[in-house]
Amino acid sequence: MLRPIYLGLRGLMFLSSLTILALAAVMIKNQVYDAAPATTRYSTFTGGFGMIVGGIGAICAFISFVPDLVPIALDGLAGLFFLGGGIAWAYGLKNTSNCSDYRNMLENSLLNQGSITLPDGKAYGVIKPDDSNDDVAHRLKGNCQRAQADEILQFLCFGMAFVLVALGFFQMRRGGVGKGRTGAYVA
Repeated sequence: MLRPIYLGLRGLMFLSSLTILALAAVMIKNQVYDAAPATTRYSTFTGGFGMIVGGIGAICAFISFVPDLVPIALDGLAGLFFLGGGIAWAYGLKNTSNCSDYRNMLENSLLNQGSITLPDGKAYGVIKPDDSNDDVAHRLKGNCQRAQADEILQFLCFGMAFVLVALGFFQMRRGGVGKGRTGAYVA
């Protein structure tokens, strides 16, 4: 009865994690100065980990020798990682005023594609030679929207992981998805 919901959440978690990974990879690829910020790199980790957990959980729904506690523990761990990633993005984007404060977005290391200090001022990776202010604003707004999408998806994946943990315990108690297996594999 709950298996379609369980597998649907697994698939949605996998796709959301893939999107988190892709958004972070694009932001890392666009980095011009310095290394990509830790928040962005962490998002690649959470996206990849979430994909692995989603895949393992889906496989565990069909095989009988893996204890039910394994996907539950992985979901709990993934949930903590997603929560940490969402909080990091929320903190990092706190002064951007919903992607409308261009001065703060330009100073934000998560959005400006890196910066270096020159003798005559500061250079930002988001500003290319011969760019108009509109070009820079458009690029900053795009970076900000990608970052906000990453943040939202991190929190959504946290919610999905929480539901999967609860569903896993419920199913384990009633002998559902994994038929209530709690022991180890013995040959």
